[in-house]
Amino acid sequence: MKGITNLSLITIFILILILTAGAVINVPAQVDKPITGTQSALAISYPEGPTLSVKFKGTERLPKSSGEAKVQRKKGMTEIEIELDEMKPAAYFGGDYATYVLWVVSPEGHTDNVGEFILQGNRSKLNVSTPLETFGLFVTAEPHFLVDVPSRFVVMENTRPTNHLTGQMLEMANIKYHGFDGIYQASQTTLVGEPEAKGETRSDVRQAKVSLLLAERAGAQQFAADEYAKAYESWKKTAEAAEARVDKKILMTYGHETVRLAVAAEKRAKEVAFQTALNNERKSRNDEIEALKVSIDKAQSDAERAELQAKQKEMELAMEVAARSAALKQAEESARRAAEAEEKARLAQQQAGMLANEKLKAQMDADQAQKERDAARTKMREALNQVVETRETARGLIVNLPDILFDFNKDQLKPEAREKLSKVCGILSVTGGYNLSIEGHTDNKGTDDYNQKLSARRAQNVTSYLSTCGLNQSHLSSRGFGKTQPIATNDTAEGRQQNRRVEIVISDMNTASAVQRSNDQQK
Repeated sequence: MKGITNLSLITIFILILILTAGAVINVPAQVDKPITGTQSALAISYPEGPTLSVKFKGTERLPKSSGEAKVQRKKGMTEIEIELDEMKPAAYFGGDYATYVLWVVSPEGHTDNVGEFILQGNRSKLNVSTPLETFGLFVTAEPHFLVDVPSRFVVMENTRPTNHLTGQMLEMANIKYHGFDGIYQASQTTLVGEPEAKGETRSDVRQAKVSLLLAERAGAQQFAADEYAKAYESWKKTAEAAEARVDKKILMTYGHETVRLAVAAEKRAKEVAFQTALNNERKSRNDEIEALKVSIDKAQSDAERAELQAKQKEMELAMEVAARSAALKQAEESARRAAEAEEKARLAQQQAGMLANEKLKAQMDADQAQKERDAARTKMREALNQVVETRETARGLIVNLPDILFDFNKDQLKPEAREKLSKVCGILSVTGGYNLSIEGHTDNKGTDDYNQKLSARRAQNVTSYLSTCGLNQSHLSSRGFGKTQPIATNDTAEGRQQNRRVEIVISDMNTASAVQRSNDQQK
């Protein structure tokens, strides 16, 4: 055994992940909280020189994933070339998750974020290095690439090396460490059943947005206003660049800058929140603190002074614990309000989207209906023109029934007039959906009263005839205008003949109803 122990050793340390793996759905993210268990990975001591191949296996969060790392220690540094397979975008976890991060954990329990994975389809490669000789490797889903503590969403862990070094002695040790664990929102805890992505999956914009949200939940708007303002302006620049579809390298630069500024704002907010809470604790116990200081100054012996100083330290520690608790409580309340605001905004956006879709559909339906009405109207006008003169006006289609419908100074329809009206009636019966206003007109011969009454009688007789040939009487109206609306000069016989007429104004019922409602509202 002594001969063996003088050889290079590969020491394998197994750290069992006993941290609860499940994420709580729709639970607001909190400020950092101390974890209650140990966290980790299989730690290996890598000898100088040889390249070891280390396999990676997926956890229940990404069970089909796999990977392999080539690890070589040389000249005081350990080089790691790692390739992952059967991966799925971290954003599929929903909530705050956006990317994957590779972690190195030392035997002393320190974790180090050494790099972010960018997916190409279902694969990803990463080349990193560490000064450590003994360490474990694992991969987590994270909100952004600058996290300094691993989340609970461990998706892959390294296993034993596949190389067999003859004569090497293997030892196992259970290394535990405590730290702080960020708690984030998620919509699902495993990606089983989710499809793989195609092409490159970049999450620079998502990371920027989530990092700003985390800063807001930490109270950055209140406790780190200047830092938050810079992060927010950077986020606006990133969002605008994304909308403009700039080059992905430029967008990555903008996104990374937003994450950096948002993380700075989040950290500053936590520091100020704690210090504010500590100052409040000291203020509330000021009398007790001052009394203890006086007692220390008046102590009669070294033993008495030491006892009072120990009590002073105990009080200071208690105030710090209370301050952290108060800061955490305030941050949780801020996170709760932020989560409620986010959910409210999401629902409002969803509702706005639904309303927009409904409005778009209604508009499309209305446009289609209008096209159909226009087509039908065109056909109706063409058909009417085959019988009598018909023209398009702002009031609607106007069918002009000339003076030949009636004998001079008479209001009874001639036989040939009835024939034309029957044809007009047949066309209008087929189309439907219109209001008809029958309007009588005369020339300037005779008194105003006589012409008014004659034009009204002629209009009424035309209306009566149309109602008997199948048109709905409720859609018919008549009116006489006498000589008040000439369409030609009354100085010639030809002009006076043109003025002696009955016109049928055909208007769309929907348009007429809208005009009537508008008139009623104005009254």
